[in-house]
Amino acid sequence: MPDYDDSDWSGVVPPNAYGEYVYQGAYVFHVSREEGIGLRERITHIEDTQDFLKSGYWFESEYSVERSLYIDDVLYTISRDMIKMNSLDDLSEIGKVKLP
Repeated sequence: MPDYDDSDWSGVVPPNAYGEYVYQGAYVFHVSREEGIGLRERITHIEDTQDFLKSGYWFESEYSVERSLYIDDVLYTISRDMIKMNSLDDLSEIGKVKLP
């Protein structure tokens, strides 16, 4: 997810503006009729957040979350080099498997 400084632009920030990457992963939302939509948690496979500072306008990592799915009460997030499992109850990490 890129972030940019509004002061870098004179006037309105264009819709195709690039910024520095500050996060990469899956966003998990809570959806209810009464409370609406809200962010519950973010799940990433990136262990060193300093990697984002090295990225410039482009971020690519073998640990970039590309897919997610859930089976029963487990959320699986998948990158090229890892599968991570989190409990859907509290989103705590259950485990992870590094792929060869």
